[in-house]
Amino acid sequence: MTRREALLLTGGLLAHTVMAARQTPALPRVTDQHYLRLYHDAQKARPAVLSSAARIAPSEEPGEPLQVVGTLIDTDGRTPARNAVIFAYHTDVTGEYDRPGGGWRLKGWARPDASGRFVFDTIRPAPYPDRSTPAHVHVCVELGDGSRRTLKDVLFEGDPLLNASDIRASKALGRFAYICPVRRRDGRATVDIALRLPGDYIF
Repeated sequence: MTRREALLLTGGLLAHTVMAARQTPALPRVTDQHYLRLYHDAQKARPAVLSSAARIAPSEEPGEPLQVVGTLIDTDGRTPARNAVIFAYHTDVTGEYDRPGGGWRLKGWARPDASGRFVFDTIRPAPYPDRSTPAHVHVCVELGDGSRRTLKDVLFEGDPLLNASDIRASKALGRFAYICPVRRRDGRATVDIALRLPGDYIF
């Protein structure tokens, strides 16, 4: 290979890298130290063995039963995410994360199966006591390379605190809408989650 050919190849690779970076802009980074401390504290309770089905709230927890069934899809929008762990947490029926405070009491971990499927059994969370935000489940994911990101919260159809902007933004994502219907007969909510959608943060 001549020096000129090497320079052309290097230039081509650099241009390709720049083009790729423009097409997939970097995700914003979580910088809230309080959040990061809570996250790391919560991970101390992570089970040594994980499966695709897990509990967030214990079976005796007061509240309306809820089952969140979903798939985790990679950045291409088609392929199941591999070697990932989903961490989810939410409030209790009073809208609080912990009693008397200082952590995330209701939390769970699941490792999606080969098809990206995961299941969380829990209770339906309540909105914060000041009713400033619709009821939601927080979702984080740890990928096989050790990187972590927070994803869009899972919200629920029919919540009176949902606003028109939330509803439009969710519908615009099509298959990956984050406002989910909840079946009355069994409390099942179904959600497909794609990595690298608006609202994701890395940390």
